[in-house]
Order: sequence, then C-alpha cells, then structure tokens
Amino acid sequence: MIRWLALIMLFVAAVSAGGCSDGAQETPDVPESKLPFVKLKVIMPGDESDRMKDFVENELNARLRDDLNIELDFTYIPWATYQQKLELALSTGEKYDLFWYGTPFVSGYQSKGYIQPLDGLLAKYGADLTKNIPAENFKLDQIDGRQWAIPSQAFTSAGKFTSVMVRQDLLERVGMSDIKTIADLEEFYRRMHERDPSYYGYLETDRGQEVLWRELSDDNYTFMDERQLFAVDEGTGKMISYLESDLYRKVARVRESWVRQGIIDKNLIGNPASKIDQENAGKLLFRVGAVSRAMENLQTAQRADPGAKLREYYLAPGKLKYILAPSNEAYMIPTAAQNPERAMMFMNWVLESKENYMFIIYGVEGKDYRLENGKIKLLTNDQLMYEWMWRNKNYFIAPTNVDDKVVEDMLANDDNARISRLFGFHFNEEPIKSELARVMAVYKMKFEPINAGLVGYDDSFQDALAALKKAGYDKVFAELQRQYAEFRASAEDK
Repeated sequence: MIRWLALIMLFVAAVSAGGCSDGAQETPDVPESKLPFVKLKVIMPGDESDRMKDFVENELNARLRDDLNIELDFTYIPWATYQQKLELALSTGEKYDLFWYGTPFVSGYQSKGYIQPLDGLLAKYGADLTKNIPAENFKLDQIDGRQWAIPSQAFTSAGKFTSVMVRQDLLERVGMSDIKTIADLEEFYRRMHERDPSYYGYLETDRGQEVLWRELSDDNYTFMDERQLFAVDEGTGKMISYLESDLYRKVARVRESWVRQGIIDKNLIGNPASKIDQENAGKLLFRVGAVSRAMENLQTAQRADPGAKLREYYLAPGKLKYILAPSNEAYMIPTAAQNPERAMMFMNWVLESKENYMFIIYGVEGKDYRLENGKIKLLTNDQLMYEWMWRNKNYFIAPTNVDDKVVEDMLANDDNARISRLFGFHFNEEPIKSELARVMAVYKMKFEPINAGLVGYDDSFQDALAALKKAGYDKVFAELQRQYAEFRASAEDK
C-alpha cells in the first residue's frame, strides 16, 4: 500500500509539472527572495547613461537581489539600429528574457514565433500589473484570445503621433505664441532661420504625415500601422489605400515645399540618426509629438540649452482625436527566454508600489531627485529607466522643470476623444508575407523619396505606384480588407 501511494503521489506531481501552459512554469511557492538567483537579460533602446549604468550595478541590483533574487543585465541598442538588431537577436534565438518595443510590432513578432504567450505568467505573477493597468490596455496585445505583451504605460493617449512638438522658447523669441496651422510652422521656421540659420526645421520624414492630415483633410483617418500604407476612415469605417488617395498627394506636395524652403534639409535625409543628433544638440525647431513628448524630451533639450521649453500642438485644434492604442509601449518575453517567470515578476515589481516605481525611474531620493511641492526635482541630467515606458496615472508626478501648461495639456488630452475603429485589430501577415516583403522593398526605394519631398509627386508617383502594384500591393490590400471586415463584423456582434 505504501508503494502504491508513493507511485500515485509521483504521478500527481508529474501531471502538475507537465500541465502548465502559456509560459507559467511551476515555481515552488517560496518567498521570491529565496528563489534561485538569476541574471535577467533585458534589451533596451537608446544609449545607457553613466548614472544608469552605475545605478543598475549598485543601488537597483542590490534592491532586486533582496526583493526578487535577480540582477538586471541590460543590453542597449542605439535607436537608429534598434529594430534591425533586435529582430536579429530574436530570429537567432539569443537567450534574452525581456525586451521593449511599440505595440504595432506585437502582431508581427507573434506570427514569426519570436515571443511567447503570457496568460499563465500574468495570472500567477502579475497581480500588480493588472491592478494598475486598465483591462482595455491589455486587450491591445491580445491575439486569438491570448496575451502576448504587457502594455506597460497607462496614461492619456488620444491623437498620439498626430501633434507637433515645438521649441516653445524659440517660438516666443520670434514673437509667436502658438501653432495652429501649417503656415504657422513655416512662419516659425522663416523667422528663426533669419535670426540663426544653424537651426533645423524638421527632419522626421519617416512619419508625421498624420500631423498634416488634420489640416489637409476634412475627414479623420488613422494609420493601420507604422508602415503608413493603409488607413481607416474613422467616419465611414472603411479601410483605404493611403498611397492612392488624394490626401497622399497633398502631403507629398507640402513636403516638396518644405524641401524648397529648407525646412527639410535634404542633406540630412537618409541619415536615421540625424534627427536625434540635432535634437540632442538643441537645434531642432519642431518634430512629431506624442501627447507627452514635450515632458519626456525636456531633459534632453535643457541639457543642450538650459532655457529650452517644449510644447505640443494639434493643427486644426478643434478636430476630433482618436484613441488607437492607450498604451503604445509593449514589454515582450522572447520564446527563447530562460527566465520568463522572473521577467514577469520584475515587471510586476515595477508597479507593485509607488516606492518601486519612483526608484527605478528616478533613482535615489536625495541623490538623483528630490520632491518639491508635489513635483520631482531632478538632480542629474542622466536618463535612468525611460519614464514614458512605465508612465502610470496612479503614480505619476510631474517634474518641476515642466511648465504647468504642458502638464494640463497632457492630463486633458483624452477629454472628448473617441475610440478608433482600428482599436484591437491585428493584421495576420502570414498569408501575404512574401508579397508584403516585396511591397516594402519597393516602397522604400520608390515612395520614401516622395515622402521626404526629395522627388516630385507629379514626376514620380505613377511609376512608383506601378512598381508597387507589380510587387503585389493589391493582394496585400485585399487580404487586409478581408481580415479587417471580419474584425469589424465580430466587434459589432459583441
């Protein structure tokens, strides 16, 4: 009987160990600090500051050893090469445990098998994540009923990437107060350039088309993804081929005009790092906004120019704004991760308390920051963990150097906003992945020069479109329309 009982207990233990799914491997229910020590390998974009390196190696890892028995091992990849090098690491199965990227990339990485589902891990180790991040945010990263990423940001987001961020101090220096039109931007550049030609107008030609849409069209459109081929008409609900629209022609002609005026410097186009370098040097007059970019980039701007002020504006300010992604920030766990449970524990730890949140973002009180009248006074110019990746309305505190008007803009940004018809839609690219790859190759060669204003729309568009069609553009669009129609029908049935 004893032998039989022993066999039964072994069988039950084996079933329990093997029955776990969705990344939730069984870990003994012991205090987290008593779990085996691991180094959590994390990929991050940008450049690690001197203080961040010191902070991680000392104060942060000391705290994490006590709380979770882990240490963080960061690999930073410069922004200009982040996508390329990240995908190389994922495709070759390098043993990283966690990485960040934007929400639009979740679907592609899921279809390529780069990332693992997180439902089991989230259920077991993510109580504070689900407590502090709204359920709607989590839906963004759900595909086929499973969770594939953690939407780490929980803040205002309507109209993201449709505003323009300007150097407010320079705007006021040339006798202007705000920006409402394309003509205002052009006048700002003209006046500033007359005073000091070392300033650049606008280098961000890889996006920003939606900034201009607000004025150039009476309708409201939202891009399907960052590739900027297709958009949804928010009024009719129809998916449109943006490149074949009259709106594309209007945007292209504005860009051509900006090259002629010098607002877009054609000598810097093609250098992905140029906009970052010029912004870091305090030489960029305006760029695409992102609801809270005026706050996020202020530290960098003031490092170059202590008197710098930033503010975001919407062209056609009375027009509606749409919420496509309440969190554009997504933390994912690679399929090849060796420590997925600890990765989830770490993410949960960040939002477990305001103390943890403040510590990893702002560092040590009295050394890296101090509190003044309910605001954060930064004592170092070195960036620690990117605040925007984890910005949470439950814990948010504004920095002292950010103008109160900027904070008011952010907090009121979602007032009267509407949910985009694309909310929650994920395009499965597998059925047309070969055609899409060919289309994007043609797009890069033929359309990007038009987008940047380097070649004329009238002279180049028909040839570019014919090449795109030959590559399989219509097949890609048809498959997208089919999937989107199914998505809308399903959403209307609920």
